[in-house]
Amino acid sequence: MRTATITFFNLGTLLLAILLGQNWNTNATFDQQIQDEVLAETRAVAYNHKAVSEETSLEELGITLHPGTEYKPESNGSPRSLSHCKSLVYRTLKSLPEEPVKKLKHLTLYFSESGRRGLGGGNTIILRCQNVTDEELAAVLVHEMGHIMDTGVMEGSWTAGESQFVDGSKPIYKNDPSLGFYTLSFKNDTEVKWSATKYDFVSGYAMTDPFEDFAESYAYYILHGKEFRELAQDNDILERKYNYLKTRVFKGKEYESGEENVDEKVRHFDVTVLPYNMKEFFIL
Repeated sequence: MRTATITFFNLGTLLLAILLGQNWNTNATFDQQIQDEVLAETRAVAYNHKAVSEETSLEELGITLHPGTEYKPESNGSPRSLSHCKSLVYRTLKSLPEEPVKKLKHLTLYFSESGRRGLGGGNTIILRCQNVTDEELAAVLVHEMGHIMDTGVMEGSWTAGESQFVDGSKPIYKNDPSLGFYTLSFKNDTEVKWSATKYDFVSGYAMTDPFEDFAESYAYYILHGKEFRELAQDNDILERKYNYLKTRVFKGKEYESGEENVDEKVRHFDVTVLPYNMKEFFIL
């Protein structure tokens, strides 16, 4: 979820899902999925308080850590829990491309039973460290770093004029590199192209708007590279999205993450809750 505009699912999103023949492969109903994502109330898995032995430092990355109480006054994580969360964040950031990591300047880690798992955009990220598994927290951070790459690194200039896309109150300029990705599936920041189908997206959440499409695809590219490539073989739009990310975002780098023989007819609602090998993802 990006910070520039916090987009809530509404009736329009539900109608869009119906128009595109949405049928997500999860145990929850579509309405439940919408509610879960809006409230960011993820699986009721106890937070792992086990401390990580590595000495970590977010300061060396140029990141200012803000107390969780700035986002939620009731945030109250123990020193051990905070240390563990900081370690996961550090190891995740060190495993990602440097360009968006250098752009990230402000990070808030908060502790709450519920609330948004993540918010990101520009140079700022907010993460919930409680009631998520380690794997999910890392995946949510990868998604939010997709927003940093999209809205913080890949920016246009006002001299080019405004495009048909707007991120909240912030215009997207005509020379913004991200437009090459947005326009593959969206007419503007609120309308999906009529020719689009659910198979043009890596997840149900990616259909929300072009910014979530970018962030979900960014996370899928890193954590499920093999699966993304396999899906792209049977879908022209996904192939173009994959190639855009490969050439414009990841400078030719590809990832060998994910499983083989993915079902090309299945789209899950949320990339960040799909299983992946976190040990292999971490390069430390």
